Amino acid sequence: MFKYFFLSFSFLLYFSSPIFADDETLYMLNELQVSTETLKQELKVKKGEIKKTLSQNDSEILKNDIKNLSKQIDELETKFSKIATGIDVSAVKRNGTEVETTLSEDFQLLIKPLIQSAKDGTKEMREKAYLQEEIEEYKSILPKATKAHANVQNLLTLSKDKELTEELKALEVYWKQQIQLLSSKLNASLHQIATLEKNSVSFSSSLKENSKNFFQARGFVLFKGVMGTILLLLLMRFLYFILIKVFPIFTKPSRSFSIRFIDLLYKALTISLAIIVPMTIFYIEDDSFLFSIGVLLFLGMLWAFRNLIANLWQQARLFLNIGSVREEERIFFEGLPWKVKNINVFTIIENPTTGMQLRVPIEKLVGLNSRPAQKHEPWFPCTFEEWVILSDGYYGRMIGISPEFVELENLGGGRKTYLVADFLALSPLNLSSDMRLVETFGISYKHQKESTRIIPNLLQEFLLKKFEEEDYMHGLIKLLVQFKSAGDSSLNLAIIVNLRGDMAGLYYKIQRDIQRWCVEASNEYNWEIPFPQLTIHQGGE
Repeated sequence: MFKYFFLSFSFLLYFSSPIFADDETLYMLNELQVSTETLKQELKVKKGEIKKTLSQNDSEILKNDIKNLSKQIDELETKFSKIATGIDVSAVKRNGTEVETTLSEDFQLLIKPLIQSAKDGTKEMREKAYLQEEIEEYKSILPKATKAHANVQNLLTLSKDKELTEELKALEVYWKQQIQLLSSKLNASLHQIATLEKNSVSFSSSLKENSKNFFQARGFVLFKGVMGTILLLLLMRFLYFILIKVFPIFTKPSRSFSIRFIDLLYKALTISLAIIVPMTIFYIEDDSFLFSIGVLLFLGMLWAFRNLIANLWQQARLFLNIGSVREEERIFFEGLPWKVKNINVFTIIENPTTGMQLRVPIEKLVGLNSRPAQKHEPWFPCTFEEWVILSDGYYGRMIGISPEFVELENLGGGRKTYLVADFLALSPLNLSSDMRLVETFGISYKHQKESTRIIPNLLQEFLLKKFEEEDYMHGLIKLLVQFKSAGDSSLNLAIIVNLRGDMAGLYYKIQRDIQRWCVEASNEYNWEIPFPQLTIHQGGE
């Protein structure tokens, strides 16, 4: 009982007060040695029993017991060596033997340095987790073993039968050994995890040290790989510059299929060499770690692009000008029609009316369709400096245009900005490409006889005279005055005026002038201008 009390006391003492490292280590080693000797004695007994003539069932049970005892002895000896030496002796005893993995052998050889580096970086963390699991397991089992031993001892004090007492004594010895074994393992695991925590460094220090070691060991090789890639790209770019200088046909919009195909092959060769060159440098420098990283990055890129193969094929067809979008044809892109000027990695499209140009990545053209443009097809309702009237009533001159916005300015200098989509939705009327004004003027029914011919001719002559007086004749294309309709209280005349586009800025002024001149003509020719009348008829009795 004193020994169990001593073990329990030492267990509590471990958590409650610090112990000098050397005394604690020696105590743990002594415990492990005692436990190992106990297991070896038990193993010797089991091996002796198996030599006796036994049944098949008993023989299998003894073999399993021997196997378990041998395993426990190996574990205790490993713990003994690890605590005594302070290192993982299993790594020294492997003698270069390969660790089996689930990966294929060829692929394992390529990425093994990277996996081994990851294992080394997380070794301490994994070892702590394993030891913590062991401690939790021993803490859960040890109280049960202690209780079992106490129960057996209690039965021994009550037993009167000799044979039963012998069996209980054997069982008491067994549980006594289990308590000793579990205590030794628990204390050893506690000692190991305390040693790990004592020798561990902070994450920032570990990261700093690992980074320092990485750049000291592989920094120059990595630098050569990066510089090799940069120099290769610069060289390929320089050769391409020389190529287009010697053969300008490579930059012309109307390139043949063979020229486009050569251009595509050159770009593909550049990408391939940019991958091969650093991998070759890592291989020549015999840096398996960087070579493994390169292999993984390359395989990762292939895996990431596996779903883009169809899209890349469509892009290659566009690049060769044999796809759904072709040069010098018309496409509808982001709410506007565009003309495809030059298909390349970055395609140039333009709107001929406004002069706008866009540089579009070729992948954005996938899924679009182009068609030959006809001469009569419009590209945009107006150009810079032209006057328009929108369906919302706004009247102004276009002073700014982009793929996103249109800016208009009225006669007073006020400016209004529309989104291109909103601008087009308002059906702009372009006044700068010649325009027509249609005004209505009414006269009284008392002039009914002269309203169809005489009065229209007189009014037309009067208006022509006024256009000349106001210096509008340079912009006048045609002027007509015709009888329009018989209204409820007036006979309506239509004044039709066709003007040149350069008169667009005077659109509303000319409208007002025409109405003013019509009133002046009425005064001169004594034409009565009617107003709406309401006539009431009173019925007789």
